[in-house]
Amino acid sequence: MTEKVDRYRQAARRESTERRYQQALAHFEEAWGGFLPASSEAIARYLADYAETLASSTLRANLAALAKWHLS
Repeated sequence: MTEKVDRYRQAARRESTERRYQQALAHFEEAWGGFLPASSEAIARYLADYAETLASSTLRANLAALAKWHLS
């Protein structure tokens, strides 16, 4: 793999990233009341419900955390 790809893979495994992903999952389950595994419809509703109150970067990070959970 290329050096650039390796850097991104390492960043995805960093402790701070894992902690951030856990916070995102907790927000989905506890603050919003979602269940994992989640349907694509539930995730779309979650994003829509917070679209006006959370930054787009936060929503993207939360979506990445949810995607990673479903791929694990």
